[in-house]
Amino acid sequence: MYFSKLHENVVFCTWYPGPYTLYGDVLTVGAPVGCKRRVSVSAEDLDAGPGQLDPREFKTLVIEAGVCAVKAGFIESFPHLMDLIVEADLGSIPLTPALESLLKGNKVIVRGTFHSAAEKLARKLGLTFIHKNITVARYYEERHSESTTLTLSFQRGEHPFIWEDVVCPGWAASNNGGGTLRHDLPDDFYKGGSIEDFSRRFGSRYTDAILANEELKAFLQEADRRGTKAWISR
Repeated sequence: MYFSKLHENVVFCTWYPGPYTLYGDVLTVGAPVGCKRRVSVSAEDLDAGPGQLDPREFKTLVIEAGVCAVKAGFIESFPHLMDLIVEADLGSIPLTPALESLLKGNKVIVRGTFHSAAEKLARKLGLTFIHKNITVARYYEERHSESTTLTLSFQRGEHPFIWEDVVCPGWAASNNGGGTLRHDLPDDFYKGGSIEDFSRRFGSRYTDAILANEELKAFLQEADRRGTKAWISR
C-alpha cells in the first residue's frame, strides 16, 4: 500500500479482490478505509515516496468509489494499461490526445456502469465496454462466524456468473478457511428486469439484501431494456 506524498487521502493498493480476469499487475486507487472525503487524483499523486510506484509495472487500473475526479495525465501515466475499471461515480474522464492514443493503441477494455463516464468514453473511442461486477448480497452466519459474499460477474467471451466467496475462521488467528464457487448464469438471466425473480435464484437468507440492492435493480432494468448480452458492447 502506498500513500500519495501530496494528498493524505489518496491511497494506492497493488491488488484487487474478486473474480476479475485481469491482464496483469493491478493498481487500485481510492481513499483510505474510514475516510469520508471524496478525493481527486492526478499524475503527481503517483509520487508515493520511498519505493514509490512505477506506472509502467501495471496493466490494470482500478478507480474506486470515493474518487470524485481523475485529472488529465493520470491515466496516461500507465503506458501498458490493458484494463480500466471505474468503480467511482465520475462526472467525466478528461480525454486528451495522449489518452485517446493510449486507449486505442492498447485496445483497453473499459469497465463501469451503464450511462457512466466510463461507458461514454468507451463508446466515443470504439472500445470494448463491460459492465463492472456487482456485489449482490453479503450474509454473516453467526454460529460458525462464516461470511459469504455473492458477486455478479462479467468476463469477455464468457457467460455471466455468480461468484460465491465464503470465509470462516481457521485453526489460528492468522488462518482463515472457506473457498470460492462459480455459478454460471444464462445470457438472458435479467430478462423481464425483475429483481424479485432474480432473488429466487438464491436461498432465502439472501432475499432481503438482494431486494434492497438499488445498484442491482438498476442494472437488471437497464439490461432488460437493452436486450441480448447487454453487459458487453463495442
